[in-house]
Amino acid sequence: MSAEAPGVPAGAGPVGPWSYPRRVLTRPEKYERLAFTFCRMGTVGLIAWVVGPAVFVLVVALVAVALYARAISLGVGWSKCFLRRPTYIVGFWLLVAIVDAYWIFALGQQLPA
Repeated sequence: MSAEAPGVPAGAGPVGPWSYPRRVLTRPEKYERLAFTFCRMGTVGLIAWVVGPAVFVLVVALVAVALYARAISLGVGWSKCFLRRPTYIVGFWLLVAIVDAYWIFALGQQLPA
């Protein structure tokens, strides 16, 4: 009987920093990668501006919780995200979602006096 995590194909090891293939980037590729990062940030900023920052943050937080919860259920124990552990990430974004939902629905997006 194998002690593999449920949902992980046989022979697939755990996910971690050692499991991501890395190759040396050329100088132009480094600049393109950085430019693409700012392109993504700009796109997210535009979407947030159109939808409304509070609603956008709530939606993103809930999607992050759902996706990381699914990743945890499939055996992921490490992430490239700043907090590294998926359980910490889920807790952080769940807290953000709760506070943001309270701010939107209970306080009407007004700062408490």
